[in-house]
Amino acid sequence: MKKNVITKYILYFVAFTALYSCDDILEQEPANYISDGAIIKDKSSAIAALNGAYNRLGANSYYGGQYFVAGVNLASDNVSWTGSLNFYYAFDTHQYSAENQLLSYAWYAIYATINQSNQVIERVSKLSNIDESTKSRIIAEATIIRSLAFFDLGRTWGNVPLIRQATTSPQQFAGEKQKPYDEVLKEVVSDILSVYDALPASASRSHVSKPVADAFLARVYLYQENWTKAEEYATKLIDNNNYSLVDLQNLITKKLSEESIWELAYSSANTNQQSYYWRSSNDGGRHEWGLSKEIVKLLSDPSIGGERKIYFEDQSSLQVPDYYVGTFYYRSTNDDPVFLFRLSEQYLIRAEARVKKQNPDLAGALSDLNAVRDRAKISDFQSNNRDEIILAIENENRVEFALEPHRWFDLKRTGRAESILGIKKYQTIFPIPYSDIVADADLVQNEGY
Repeated sequence: MKKNVITKYILYFVAFTALYSCDDILEQEPANYISDGAIIKDKSSAIAALNGAYNRLGANSYYGGQYFVAGVNLASDNVSWTGSLNFYYAFDTHQYSAENQLLSYAWYAIYATINQSNQVIERVSKLSNIDESTKSRIIAEATIIRSLAFFDLGRTWGNVPLIRQATTSPQQFAGEKQKPYDEVLKEVVSDILSVYDALPASASRSHVSKPVADAFLARVYLYQENWTKAEEYATKLIDNNNYSLVDLQNLITKKLSEESIWELAYSSANTNQQSYYWRSSNDGGRHEWGLSKEIVKLLSDPSIGGERKIYFEDQSSLQVPDYYVGTFYYRSTNDDPVFLFRLSEQYLIRAEARVKKQNPDLAGALSDLNAVRDRAKISDFQSNNRDEIILAIENENRVEFALEPHRWFDLKRTGRAESILGIKKYQTIFPIPYSDIVADADLVQNEGY
């Protein structure tokens, strides 16, 4: 009998502890968290289950930095492998294979996030002992978390299965087919809009709200090249007085700053691996990756990086040259925040949308681009040439998000990864884990693998 692999993704928590013990990693779960296997019976347990979905999103295999984020950062030209774990090196050189363990951990973690969200959506919808407003809000937040997981699956692996039911039996998803990437994006937009009205108008920057949905929609519409909608939703954030571009030092040192739209907040009880893998061995880290020489050169140029030179420290020596440590993730307590959406991205989304739409708004695009440059204390970019402005926006994205997982996806979505990185087209999509391809004949491996 064929073992259905979709169930394996989602039921992998049966072996969750065993998986992570292989790398001697212990993820502490906060007291207000319950997993997808727990009973949701009232408001308190519903909120705890929702917190569980946030927890899965921030897990070390997902946005916690050790696998998903590591892979997409290393595949870009901003981050280079500097450590000893060879499965990371494969992403730095674009020689990733379906057998790479990074892919398995990331793939499983994202589907685990989806299942936790599905558990919340299904079980909370059946509760009768909770007010409708709270019920709708919890379901809406879980839907946005699931939508982000769907989005990440699509932009990383292309055609992927979208699972919308909580797992209840081993053969539940037999015959489940992959959705084409374009359809994945459409469904993400549809899901966000379907729960938009149930989201709070404003909330803690660490939880989903209407502004988070606005930022998310702006990004997805940009990927769809729906320039009008991307501009519309980015404008909502830029015009929202709750958000502003902050001093770069505050961006690095202050948690939940005015620039954060959605930030994953960590604590001593719920840590991530970002700092540990960025920091040098002299500072208690393992420095598995660092900034590339090329991005260091750009950040060090006063006319390009400006004050963003504080994004890194040069700890090079005669014995160890080109040793660059990122400063976004520096806390020895491993509770550095992780940005999912921040305001500077919305300025650059709107700038790109304005210059690429059918009737380009070059002045508007330059205004948005220069808002980000002004914050970095570099001179305004001036041009009347559409192509020059488009390239300037791409370059600004690169340095603005030098330590965040943007560059790889930006090069992919604009079709420039092949020429910039010197790779083949098939290498712009990661392979589906080999074990899953073998286990389920319904899964079709990506071309080239």
